[in-house]
Amino acid sequence: MKRAFGWVGVAVAAAVVVPAWAGKVNMPKEGAFEFDFCATGVGEGFASGDKVTVSHYRNVANIRTEPAGKPFDRTGATCLGTFANLNGKMQDFGVCEATDQDGDKWYLEYHGNPDGVGGTYTAPHGTGKYEGMSLKGQYELEFWPAALKDGFQGCFHNKGTYKLK
Repeated sequence: MKRAFGWVGVAVAAAVVVPAWAGKVNMPKEGAFEFDFCATGVGEGFASGDKVTVSHYRNVANIRTEPAGKPFDRTGATCLGTFANLNGKMQDFGVCEATDQDGDKWYLEYHGNPDGVGGTYTAPHGTGKYEGMSLKGQYELEFWPAALKDGFQGCFHNKGTYKLK
């Protein structure tokens, strides 16, 4: 009985809290953006000393802005990517699917810089309000201590410009 009450309490709390931020996302047709992409994920790969590291990974992330309510705020994302460090030359490529509160999606194609501390991205595809969007962004990596043995996590600062169709 105690367990059932706990779930009822969570459902009631969600019903009260959700309307405070749910609803249509209204963002300007174009402008600058700045957000933190807070991700956690796991990778699988192989390594040979400090000369070779290769991994493919999956992560999930929350996008948040400060202050709240700026473009892309409260968007959730899933990313698939590949990372390689071959004799000190780093390569990173991946694609993320980001979904906003309206259920509209935009896809982020990123490429890491050779120094391994950030990269750039575009939005090659979108649905709903993001259909035909043009976007140029850049990110800086800031990893946190990982909670899982083969995991990674952090909040990565992003900024750039976008234009909705």
